[in-house]
Amino acid sequence: MKLWKLILPALALVACTRNPALREAARLVESYPDSALTILEGVSPKDLSPRDKAEYDYLSAQAFYNTYFFLDDGHSINLARAYRYKEQQRSRTSNIAMLIAAILATLVLYFWARKAQTEKQLLIQKEENDRLLSAAEELRSRMGNIVKSEKKQGSTFDALDRLCEQYYIYEGTENLQPRIIREVKSIVEGLRSDSSVQKNLEQSLNSKYPGVMTRLRTEFPKWKEEDYLLYLFSASGFSSTTISTLLEKEKPYIYNRIYRLKERIKDSDTTDKGLFLSLLS
Repeated sequence: MKLWKLILPALALVACTRNPALREAARLVESYPDSALTILEGVSPKDLSPRDKAEYDYLSAQAFYNTYFFLDDGHSINLARAYRYKEQQRSRTSNIAMLIAAILATLVLYFWARKAQTEKQLLIQKEENDRLLSAAEELRSRMGNIVKSEKKQGSTFDALDRLCEQYYIYEGTENLQPRIIREVKSIVEGLRSDSSVQKNLEQSLNSKYPGVMTRLRTEFPKWKEEDYLLYLFSASGFSSTTISTLLEKEKPYIYNRIYRLKERIKDSDTTDKGLFLSLLS
């Protein structure tokens, strides 16, 4: 049963509003709650009658909840204020009854908020797992040649290859165990700080574009190691998702840092400016 079906009978006053904006918001609040919120933002509560003010408070809380599946402090206050107005209109309601009703309403809102929070956390975890496996798959694909030439790295990438294969075979089935995600995460996080793998990747880029990383370090000696890594990953063709995973940064941060690296290179006097910039495009 919807939360609002529990509260609606006590707020029957909302159907009696004379304000056209509130009537329109009430019509849209179930099917298009975001549109209802937009309409309500254009209403000045201080210009409303007490009854319409209660209607406004109730609709704003309902529209916010239907849009985001939780109530923030402001809309919780709005809902309580609308409920209190109705209770004041019904003078027969005793203080004890009001207290019990408030407690019950708070409990209902609490459990609904917890449910929404749990669902949101599950979605975030799924997105993180997908991002992690996407990065692992790209690492497996792009660094295959390095593994062939550097046998000492084989154990790490063999494990990565095996776990990625297991994930994509058994995804969505009961055979997909949480340990697979944990093991892939452990390996990817290891690559983040594995200087030998980073060195091999840098050597590979130096071979493809003769000495490009060596020249970059010479031309920009004051860069942070993270800047060199960011340039290395980007120039090697890794996606923003993979770079974000390896550097433990959000994508907007990655985009901003790459932009700043480009600006530094553009403002420099290096004769290799064209090459450096081309690998970041």
